[in-house]
Amino acid sequence: MKTRAQIDMEKAHRLVTEVSGRGAEVKKIYGGVCHSFPVMVRTCGLCQAIAFSQDKATSEGDRGQAHSLLLKHVAALIGLQPDSLLQNILNANAKEYMFYTRRILSAWIYFKRFAVSILDVDSGQGES
Repeated sequence: MKTRAQIDMEKAHRLVTEVSGRGAEVKKIYGGVCHSFPVMVRTCGLCQAIAFSQDKATSEGDRGQAHSLLLKHVAALIGLQPDSLLQNILNANAKEYMFYTRRILSAWIYFKRFAVSILDVDSGQGES
């Protein structure tokens, strides 16, 4: 039997490794967003952080790809579909919203660590 932390770490490793096959600029932007995403969640709330990334995901090129990957990974982490992620969070009751927020923040430490070790993106690098 594995702990939730072990499961989160394996999932984060698999998802960040998926990004390592992308272009250098996508890796840099995604790694930078991995470092800034928890700060956005804490300061603005999960809903606004997701809405921000969803807006950026509509842009062309590497930035759009990086934010699309982030949304896909957040959805995978909490068991939602990427195309309905924002709508599900908007419609969540207070208990569900708090659960999603805590779940993402507790697991996101692994995304940050793997952004450094796999993607070679330190905190402060990349763009949001």
